[in-house]
Amino acid sequence: MESNNGEDFEDDRIPFKKIFQKRKKSSERTRDKKLRQNRQLRKSMVPKNALMALNEVKGINISDFTINSNPDGGFTAIVTVNSVQYEGKGHSKMASKNLACEKALRDYIIARMTPRPRSTPKTATTGGDGAVEPMVTNDGEPSDTPEDDVPMLNLASFAIYKLFAEWEREGFVVPEMHPSSGGNSNAQSNAQDAPAAAAAVVPKEPKKPPVRTELPASWETMHPATLLCVMRPGLSYVDHGCIGDKPNIMQCLGVIVDNQEFTANGRSKKIARRNVAVNVCNSLFNTNFTYEEY
Repeated sequence: MESNNGEDFEDDRIPFKKIFQKRKKSSERTRDKKLRQNRQLRKSMVPKNALMALNEVKGINISDFTINSNPDGGFTAIVTVNSVQYEGKGHSKMASKNLACEKALRDYIIARMTPRPRSTPKTATTGGDGAVEPMVTNDGEPSDTPEDDVPMLNLASFAIYKLFAEWEREGFVVPEMHPSSGGNSNAQSNAQDAPAAAAAVVPKEPKKPPVRTELPASWETMHPATLLCVMRPGLSYVDHGCIGDKPNIMQCLGVIVDNQEFTANGRSKKIARRNVAVNVCNSLFNTNFTYEEY
């Protein structure tokens, strides 16, 4: 009888290995929570330029912009933010506005991050029950009062915008920077279900970027791709694939500027993109950039 009871007890136990086989590597609840947080962050951290990010910060007073044309081309924007005047220079009015707002946003964020000097607190007193009461500052508030939070969401939106803009200057297309294109595709899909309503809506043509004829004053110190972006904004590079055999494989990129196609090669796409910009700038703008060695 004892042996049978022992065998029954052993049969009821779950084998040690099966316990770990049934245990999940990652909790589904934790994974779902992370997915929800990621979706929420993506909805909140929309790329925004400096002007949009600054306008959404609470406690900011922005005056009207004063736009002046520069003798060497471009514009200068002047704006007063919280009684401080800022100036920005750019190849377009919007670029100059954004640069001025970026300076204002930078100063505001740094000022909020800088610890405030605390005033000399009064000596702590002991209550009647022996407990030490919190120290009170000169303004009558407890010393442990939390300071206002830094607008990190606005800062993150602008930081993402600046990163995406840098990628676009290098020739990459970032869909998040052009959300209207996604809206157009949705409109086209809805047009199949409602042709009469779609016929009444006529999409506006995108505004053509400004075309400059004069080089900036400091073009010699600029990267060729950056100069090309200033002179002809909105360009998209075309990947023509690879040429050659290993280990001498070359990347080939091209771009169409002023109805002319320019191509160049390089060891990497980054070098090829630079050489394409050199080809365009030297041909159209009479610059003297040197090609990077293949």
